[in-house]
Amino acid sequence: MTAGSPALVEATCKPWLCQGDIFESVLLVRAGVTQGMAAQAMARGPALLISHGCAIDKKSGSGLSKLEYLSFLPIQDVKKLDPGRAGNLRASAGEMRPYEALYLGDIPKVGEGYAMLTQPYTLPATLLRTELMTFSAEQTGDVEDRRIVAGIGDTRVAHLSEAMIELFWHKWAVQWTRNDFILEDEDASEN
Repeated sequence: MTAGSPALVEATCKPWLCQGDIFESVLLVRAGVTQGMAAQAMARGPALLISHGCAIDKKSGSGLSKLEYLSFLPIQDVKKLDPGRAGNLRASAGEMRPYEALYLGDIPKVGEGYAMLTQPYTLPATLLRTELMTFSAEQTGDVEDRRIVAGIGDTRVAHLSEAMIELFWHKWAVQWTRNDFILEDEDASEN
């Protein structure tokens, strides 16, 4: 991501669901340990849709949607971090490190946020009553196509820019494989 490039764009540019969509409020599923006991909770809050586009749009031979689940990362409030950690996160905006955190900046209706790549969770697509809707070639910028839309619960307020989605892909790959070949390739291209 280059300096000065926008981290977010308005979600209203695409009416169908896309990787990088930011929801103001979606079901959050959390699990952990409290006082030595397993604990789980469900609440509503902001989240980043991380399901890949081909997983969202995959159709059967008869043209029916195969979408069963959507994957998300909960968006957390930067202001709840200690000042030193918040400053480090802001300073790393647009950079590969730290691999496990993606700084999102100011998000409309959400505030200043970040996502931890170590906290993905999935929800059944039926919770959003997803359905296929036909969009013209003019709308898609490509060809006429049937794409997935949310029938209910569409609280999207923003969408990651292409540069931020690319950064997410690189961070995701390094975080989950611990293979920094991506960094080596980028370093080689800079020299």
